[in-house]
Amino acid sequence: MTLLRNKFIGKEVDKFVAIHLGNCYTKGLIVEEGKVIDYFIEAKKDLAATIKKFWAEKKISTKKVKISVKNASCLVRYFPFPRMEKKKLKQALFYEMNKFIPFPPNEVYFDFFILEETSTEISVLLAVAKKDFIDNILDIFGKANLKVTEINLDSICLVNLFLNNYGEDKETNSCILDIGYNFSTMTILSKGTPFLTRDVKFSAKEVFQIISRIKGKSLPEIEKQSFSSKDNSEFLKLTQDRISNFCKEMKSSFDYFEVNKGELVNKLYLSGGLASMEGIEKVFTEALDVEVEVLKPITEKGPSLSEAFSGKEFTNFKNSFSTLFGLIS
Repeated sequence: MTLLRNKFIGKEVDKFVAIHLGNCYTKGLIVEEGKVIDYFIEAKKDLAATIKKFWAEKKISTKKVKISVKNASCLVRYFPFPRMEKKKLKQALFYEMNKFIPFPPNEVYFDFFILEETSTEISVLLAVAKKDFIDNILDIFGKANLKVTEINLDSICLVNLFLNNYGEDKETNSCILDIGYNFSTMTILSKGTPFLTRDVKFSAKEVFQIISRIKGKSLPEIEKQSFSSKDNSEFLKLTQDRISNFCKEMKSSFDYFEVNKGELVNKLYLSGGLASMEGIEKVFTEALDVEVEVLKPITEKGPSLSEAFSGKEFTNFKNSFSTLFGLIS
């Protein structure tokens, strides 16, 4: 497996806009013939208005859109399943799905990917999203006369990015921690194959609130300072206890991996806006005793970029675009 892909709606296109519907920001990459020519980012508000605004400001001509989402209505599960003809597999998964997810099967859209297989059994990645959540998104883009060609989940996009950009690390056991604004998601990979994905109660907002309360400054002020400052040592010191406590929860998942695989998790990759805080890798390294690195959204293995990506604004927010670069990889 060189690249994991899992699409609720999928079709390859050469000219499109990739959009990440985050919990704090709406972000986009404008792609033409394999080159990323521009980007946009705006604090989350009315999605229809945001779409209209950026299509006008950026003079976007394409109507094709790829979307990545992170929401409590979406989840990923991994499990063994009897091997059978692929034509029968989707129907069988539908009938057995209530064993693996907390939602009624008729209330979700789902897709799957076969990770590994033997003569009698397969290892399945199941991606699920509630229909009302997805239908609302499709309705908004449909009313804007835009065609959604793919909807994907953030955790899967980040696995795509990792497999595309870090091929040399496929033989190690790694964990990708996507630190979201309202909650985080961790995915453990066994030598490049996803093993576990779970949402965890740790967030950028929580970190900012701790600093805001101690410093007596507003939340927006703290957020702005954290992304623009080159020295966040004071901020990290103020939140070190919370991060250390969270790492204890992460260790329980690492222990679960060790029990099942007989091997250790060797490396942690950080993603999300909070990963931009200088020195955050050291805090996680000390708490987990593993090698820690920020998951780079842009490498020489990725798509070519225009000059629009050399400015300070994008540099400050680049780690918030990792999901999008995974979506287009």
